[in-house]
Amino acid sequence: MSGKFGAAWESGREAAPRLGRDEIVRAALELLESGGLDGFSMRKLAVALDIKSPSLYWHVKNKDELFDLVIDTVFGRCPLPGDEDVPWPERVKDVGMTWRRVLLNHPAAARLLPSRIPSGPNAMRLADHVVGILLRAGFDAKTASYGYLTLHFYVTGFACLEVAYVGGAAPGTISLDDYAGILAGLPSEDFPNLAAVSGDLLAGHLTARFEYGLGGIVDKLAKELG
Repeated sequence: MSGKFGAAWESGREAAPRLGRDEIVRAALELLESGGLDGFSMRKLAVALDIKSPSLYWHVKNKDELFDLVIDTVFGRCPLPGDEDVPWPERVKDVGMTWRRVLLNHPAAARLLPSRIPSGPNAMRLADHVVGILLRAGFDAKTASYGYLTLHFYVTGFACLEVAYVGGAAPGTISLDDYAGILAGLPSEDFPNLAAVSGDLLAGHLTARFEYGLGGIVDKLAKELG
């Protein structure tokens, strides 16, 4: 497979000795998670691997290709259980919860996602797994594909925003606590509806909000099947 998003499918170019692509990707992920996207560079990655920078390009064309590989590595950490005895709604919910948890465990990848389409082998296996659950449940091809894509957009979108709000997407941006303070200070005469719900809007853990939306997706699919 070739093209911009084909990097994760390749077996690797003719490589310099002692260094493997998997090792590079793991080191890149660690560097991104410790120093952030703004602090990342191929030079710093080479230093972390104790190699000369040109050696990296035996394995990856550029930083963009490396980031695609990092994202696919993180997608590969989503377990894909094959328990056919569990009802399909529970299986879909379990995938969604696990998928979000993996992205939250790797915020660096979540911050890369908004500008990229996950299309490596691990991302495709995850897609194939979800579509397979829906097809075997009795959905037609159109509804199964709609269900998967809706789940994909919901999980990744929610997790990416959650990472941004909880940790701050970049220096100088507001956090979830900052946002709660803004809501609490809104004048009720100008924003009566937000003022009325400001105490409940962000109270508790975001997991409850995520489960609420995920349940809505599954309920809609169940109605379609019915």
